[in-house]
Amino acid sequence: MKNFIYTLGIFSLLGLTISCKKSENLDKEIVGLGGDTWVQGALDQWLYTNFTQPFNMSVKYRWDGTEYDPAKTLTPPKVERVQPLMEMVKAVWIDPYVSESNMDFIRKYGPKNYVLVGSLQYNVGGTVTLGEAEGGVKVTLFNVNNFSKTNREVSQRVLKTIHHEFTHILNQTISYQKEFPQVTPAGYTADWNNTTLVNANNAGYITQYSQASPNEDFAEMTSVMLTEGKSSYDAIVNSIVVPKLDSIPDPANPPFIIVRELPNTAAQAALRKKEQFVVSYFKSSYGIEFARLQNKVNYALAANAPSDLATLFGNRKKYTSISVDPDNVPGMSANFMSTWATTKTGLAAVGGQGRVLNNFVLFFYPRAGELVLRINYANSTGVLAANFVYKVAYNANNQLTLTYLRRDGNAEVIAPGVVALTNYLTSGSFAVSWRYDANFLEFGQWTKVSDPTSSFFGNLGVIKY
Repeated sequence: MKNFIYTLGIFSLLGLTISCKKSENLDKEIVGLGGDTWVQGALDQWLYTNFTQPFNMSVKYRWDGTEYDPAKTLTPPKVERVQPLMEMVKAVWIDPYVSESNMDFIRKYGPKNYVLVGSLQYNVGGTVTLGEAEGGVKVTLFNVNNFSKTNREVSQRVLKTIHHEFTHILNQTISYQKEFPQVTPAGYTADWNNTTLVNANNAGYITQYSQASPNEDFAEMTSVMLTEGKSSYDAIVNSIVVPKLDSIPDPANPPFIIVRELPNTAAQAALRKKEQFVVSYFKSSYGIEFARLQNKVNYALAANAPSDLATLFGNRKKYTSISVDPDNVPGMSANFMSTWATTKTGLAAVGGQGRVLNNFVLFFYPRAGELVLRINYANSTGVLAANFVYKVAYNANNQLTLTYLRRDGNAEVIAPGVVALTNYLTSGSFAVSWRYDANFLEFGQWTKVSDPTSSFFGNLGVIKY
């Protein structure tokens, strides 16, 4: 039937040709079939300099109907969105890989063609396509017209798509471990788009789309680990819980009962096992230290599309805790380290029990607006913790101030010895921000508003009850 229709179209075209005037010139290039040309502008030169010349990679942003599925309704990309998008692609995809391998790695494995589409591609069943990789040669990026370089969520979504598709290309060259699909074999389904993220996580998958197949699962694991960064990825895994299993008395306020959320240890273990497969794959297959690659991708994303930690750190937010270990993590401010040294001396002098200060954690309580200072220390009987509870107040700039509320029995005993630390935390406001060290490791930092040279920092995380 298709051949018949095609033939009929040819005869119709011939009939039209016969009826034309003999003097009419029909020797013209057909737009979209390779005959259209344009004057190379600044954007074309920039793409050539940053992609074609160093990596033999073309970036096609002008409309070419031969590149797309004719059954889909698509729109061309807006020219002004192209360079900001490709700047982000280079900074957060190409540069970290080059840094951890070399230029030849991208020349060898990178797709030779990027095709940009302005709109999303809508599919049967209600899903949309953000990107496609074809045979390791071509990557198509959709939704370019909605790209905003400064919008962290939008940028992260685009970069996740790029890292996902590039993982497919790497897997087509060297397959991932055959044991990977056996971690959660029963959860793969073509009906993945009809589940929720919570249900997918609790089944041991990092996203809903991970359930589509083992190939998509591996690519989703890789892309999420890279674009979320270690702190955020850990927070996602650690926040997978079985809610409302139990209730426990609030140790710092006995009449108050809180709902306990217990970790879904099976789901967390499955994701950690998949995580190790990803790390091992990159090392054994391509000689890439995944942790370093992850740090550099996350640092580059933060530099190009920064996020406000104050909006992510708090009660029932992505991060609910910050763990501070001044004796083992260098770089705290001199002012804070002086406070820390005074606190260590003061604690050791309490009661003659040989108490040794180890570290501390600041975490948000289940009750909104409250934060706990948990001081971890040791004495002759073992390792102990003391909890001080504070009221948290934020100003218009998302700077926080702590006001003392109450403390538990251990805190009551050691309070006189740790007054230097507790006074430090309650005197003035703190600004909350990101911090990166020389190895691109990410931390959360608290800085005195009244004295920007006084600060401490620690690992961000999630504490569940």
